Amino acid sequence: MRKGFYVTASILWKRPDLDISPPFDTLFFDVDGVLISTIASFHATDIAVAEYVAGTIHGLEWGQRDGIPLLTIADVDAFKRAGGFNNDWDMCYLLSSLFTARLREWHGTSLAERTIVEWAALARTAHLQEQGGRVWVEAIIPASARLDYQVIGDLYHEMYWGAEGIRRWFGHEPRYLPDAPGFVHTEKMLYTPDFPDRLRQAGIRHLGMITGRVGPEVDSALERMEAYSDERWWEFVIPADICPKPNPRALRMAIEQVGARGGLYIGDTADDFDLVRNYRAGQQAGEPHIVAAVLVSSEEDLHLYKERGADLIVSSVEELYQFLPEQILR
Repeated sequence: MRKGFYVTASILWKRPDLDISPPFDTLFFDVDGVLISTIASFHATDIAVAEYVAGTIHGLEWGQRDGIPLLTIADVDAFKRAGGFNNDWDMCYLLSSLFTARLREWHGTSLAERTIVEWAALARTAHLQEQGGRVWVEAIIPASARLDYQVIGDLYHEMYWGAEGIRRWFGHEPRYLPDAPGFVHTEKMLYTPDFPDRLRQAGIRHLGMITGRVGPEVDSALERMEAYSDERWWEFVIPADICPKPNPRALRMAIEQVGARGGLYIGDTADDFDLVRNYRAGQQAGEPHIVAAVLVSSEEDLHLYKERGADLIVSSVEELYQFLPEQILR
């Protein structure tokens, strides 16, 4: 299974002791990987930035002339599972720095031989100790292997938006990639146009989004979703520049926006799951119960999030419609 394709065989798992009785009136969505397919956009941008930094800026060789990739989608996913890298600037910063160090600063050492799975496990440990993400990158990777964070951000924007998008959304000419087409054009919706309306008809009163996107990334996604469904079906959007995941304040802000009495948040990364986990860890009397739903694209992720304590696991956001009326709203 891959995000971006509707599936016929569902993974739908409910924690056996989960009580999801009313009140239940709200669904909160992550955007990327849940509502919009980003395997070929954000994930591809993360890889392209790392390869550009290592190969073009630093002039390093890893077999690219023979068609050997520097890293894969699976490597990106490993760090998404770890947590701390929901922000794609941070992901690009990590990957470009880590793979540069493996090829140059750590060449010939055991650090260069450490697997991505091992690195991701270390990133997860640091994340759980609130020392993950960019902080962890700067603690473990030599400064000589790390480009200026703003340069990484500029490269990310130009790879993702392309030259035309840079002119439209940022009002200037691209600095590094004047002919980039932009990975944003590969994005597709992961739900049917009438899905939000069907949810409302089934009894869900409030719909909103908590996203890792910021600025024009949010505006562009909302513009396309409105055109796709022919309505602005969401009541609010909380982007990462207002409050980044997994800070539980983002979930509390969402609850306050609509006065949710009970609901569900669905995401597809560790930061999404940890958003609900952190909320529950500090949940106060009177605060509504929020179900932690995770969208997965592999058996590996299914088992991982069952172990971490997810409430619901699905393979498509559309499966929520099949589940909610039968189990909650009937």
